[in-house]
Amino acid sequence: MPNWLYRRFLWNILHWQVLAYMGCNFLFGFIYWLAVYLNSSGQYNAWDQTLLSYGTKAIFSLPVYWVVFVKWGHWPLIRRLLLHLVLLPLFLVVWLLCYHRVCDFFGIEYLTAEGMVWDIYIPALLYLVQFGFIHFYEYVRKTQKQEQAAHELRQMALQGEMNALKAQLQPHFLFNTLNSISASVPPSMEHTRVLIARLADTFRFGLKASQAEWIPLSDEIHFLKTYLELEKQRFGDRLKVIFRVGEGLGHETVPPMLLQPLVENAVKHGVGNSLRPVTLAVEAERVGEWLRFEVSDTGCGYDGDLEGEAFLNNGIGLRNTRLRLEKQFGERLNVRRNEPSGLIFSFKIPFRP
Repeated sequence: MPNWLYRRFLWNILHWQVLAYMGCNFLFGFIYWLAVYLNSSGQYNAWDQTLLSYGTKAIFSLPVYWVVFVKWGHWPLIRRLLLHLVLLPLFLVVWLLCYHRVCDFFGIEYLTAEGMVWDIYIPALLYLVQFGFIHFYEYVRKTQKQEQAAHELRQMALQGEMNALKAQLQPHFLFNTLNSISASVPPSMEHTRVLIARLADTFRFGLKASQAEWIPLSDEIHFLKTYLELEKQRFGDRLKVIFRVGEGLGHETVPPMLLQPLVENAVKHGVGNSLRPVTLAVEAERVGEWLRFEVSDTGCGYDGDLEGEAFLNNGIGLRNTRLRLEKQFGERLNVRRNEPSGLIFSFKIPFRP
């Protein structure tokens, strides 16, 4: 097992859930021992058999926990419940064989013949109780997290609406002023007039984005192209832009300004800090029931650690994009290194039919 997988396994099993089903084993074992002890009027003290039986059950429960809640913990609940149809019989067979071998080795008696049915019924009951409890707790915790995220999203939307109302006058003033300046530029400075008009378009889109929850992907891409055309005036041949948008996706709706912070980050850090030509690519494609987006650059990249949330919290744009994806869709903003240099940001959101 690779070191990172081993560390992750230990980190996940050292959780109260492990203590919970270990406690279930202890409780069931104690009840079993007490029932046998009292039923035999104290003549049969099967503590060694009980300790070995329920100790091995606890040990063999750990791989099941790892498979269901760690390795495939991202699966939907119904698929993981169906997984128990395979794991439960496997658990019973492996445990029973190993338990009998260990009992033979230590000379400890175990149930045989018709009594073996109890060595199937009791472990199966224990399996269903302990993992049923863990699934129930996980469902409750996930529901609470979703409710909390929805509450925070509503608060963010309310605050954003208030900020948008306060800021509406400023963009109106700015792009109206820019249009006036553009109209006053003489014909000999046509290039300057075009740049001013494009800058006014970006302000106009910003105002539109502040008033809408969803916009067509074609509008978002058009805005990015306008923004990057302005940046190309600054960087010249040092910036090459590529757009790859899946056929027929232009009419699909996306949250406004979701890609812009990633593109701006690539321009600022990937292109701005590089002396050689840099290619910036924006991709959008449909993958099943998801819309997948990717923003990549071949700039100087980032030498620090990309793991965790520290890097994605470095700057308002990245942090806001990460939070919007988490709060609105429960999805992550992923980042990895590009080859031979640069960074790749990617994420996915549900497809809206």
